[in-house]
Amino acid sequence: MFDMEKVKVLTSLLKERSCLDVREAVARSIHYLNGYESYLYHDEVKYLLETLGVEEEPPF
Repeated sequence: MFDMEKVKVLTSLLKERSCLDVREAVARSIHYLNGYESYLYHDEVKYLLETLGVEEEPPF
């Protein structure tokens, strides 16, 4: 289950680190989050991907 507070933090983190639109930053989240953050925000990234209707870009 996702946490709306974590969604807000994740969104601002991705905007700040990527300087991209939120949709694009979420799709590329693997590039802007470290391993622990990816684990910590896993449910929130999935929620944003579904909500924004974007597909996650593979890391390679």
